[in-house]
Amino acid sequence: MDDPWLDESMAQFATMQYFTDRYGEQGMLAFRRELKGRWAYVSDQAIPVGLPVRDYSGVEYSGIVYGRGALFFVELEKEIGSENFDEFMKNYVQNNAWDISTTEILQSQAEISCSCDLDDLFEEWIYP
Repeated sequence: MDDPWLDESMAQFATMQYFTDRYGEQGMLAFRRELKGRWAYVSDQAIPVGLPVRDYSGVEYSGIVYGRGALFFVELEKEIGSENFDEFMKNYVQNNAWDISTTEILQSQAEISCSCDLDDLFEEWIYP
């Protein structure tokens, strides 16, 4: 798999959103601490989230794809704003359900939602 983060990181982010809705801010913060704890497995290294599975060790995969990857979506929402982020997520799911997506597709659809350039954010978090 070339883009495992698209499934796994987004699923962890969605779980964090569930914790927000179900348990409020305290639940969300507890889950976010769990994500940061996973990233701490690799000493918070800025290892790119968008690597293929084969390029991670086992501990790196867990720390980066499940931890850092989910936190990327937190940063993306901060960067483009909650309203644009919600529009992006809705459109991304509608446009890509039951299909194979790529990092480039995700970035493009996020940029459409905010009418902005997200190259710097994706370079910092995703691309090797």
